[in-house]
Amino acid sequence: MIAVAGRVPIKPEQRDKALEATIKMVQATQREAGCLQYHFYSDLEDPNIFHVFEEWETPEALDAHLKTQHMADFMAALPETLAGEPKIMRYVVSDVSRLL
Repeated sequence: MIAVAGRVPIKPEQRDKALEATIKMVQATQREAGCLQYHFYSDLEDPNIFHVFEEWETPEALDAHLKTQHMADFMAALPETLAGEPKIMRYVVSDVSRLL
């Protein structure tokens, strides 16, 4: 499994635009083959920080996602809304077990 997690700082005055683009992205991505989980969350302490968490069945599923039209549309909308550089990391997961 591949996990992706990250932090995206958003300009306060662009938050509504970022939210709209993000919701479209989430809805389209959750329908993709190989997508186990795909969510964005607003930070509890700073609503202008979005966190992303994704789980993909395979590296190929993630690679296919990165080539979709909705990803291209999202990436085109993103620069105008950013308040800084996003930090998004990809993790290769070899074992998963329930913690709670």
